[in-house]
Amino acid sequence: MELYLIRHGEMQGDPHQHYQPPVQECLSELGCTQAAALGAALRQTKFDAIYSSPLGRAVQTAQAVAGNNLAAIQILPWLIEWRPATVLGTCQEADYAAVEASTAKLRPEQCWKTAAGEGTLEMAHRVIVGFQQLMADHGVHPGHGGYLLDDPADKQRLALVAHGGSLSSLASFLLGIPIKPFGAVAFAYTGVAVFHFVRRIDVWYPTLLVPSLASI
Repeated sequence: MELYLIRHGEMQGDPHQHYQPPVQECLSELGCTQAAALGAALRQTKFDAIYSSPLGRAVQTAQAVAGNNLAAIQILPWLIEWRPATVLGTCQEADYAAVEASTAKLRPEQCWKTAAGEGTLEMAHRVIVGFQQLMADHGVHPGHGGYLLDDPADKQRLALVAHGGSLSSLASFLLGIPIKPFGAVAFAYTGVAVFHFVRRIDVWYPTLLVPSLASI
């Protein structure tokens, strides 16, 4: 199995609006250029499934990955970026800017949960639980510190298109990095992390593939 974690291109517009494909105008001019370059780079890569956060910038980037096959894109709500209090319904829109500004003054270890919305641990839990269920749907189950595959000959290739925060939580989990109140893995716009599942006897372990600069 191969797993591609892909961050969206530079965004524009409402950051919290949910979409179904096809969408337009959720990426900036630069973001559209980034997504087009990503699509060209992955043109020869065949995905068995393409999953996206419901936020427009992720969906529009997933469309670049899918090419003409937009029906291949499936929306996964748990891939969404950190959810602010306005989305969670716990503060008024007029108060949000002040709450966010106050939160920005906190040190990382104080940000496990804030009045601005979903905390670091909550987001990580949401992403990890969703990922484990997705893997189970594809016949991949946690066990012995790695994963057990229903089909030992599994050659599935999956793409998850999401956001810096949610992807950082997922990449940290796959690499066995303890969840911290700040991202241990940073994704550039349209950055791609490729995880191979490497077999050891009857257990498969996720391994991050780091390409050479010559291949980028």
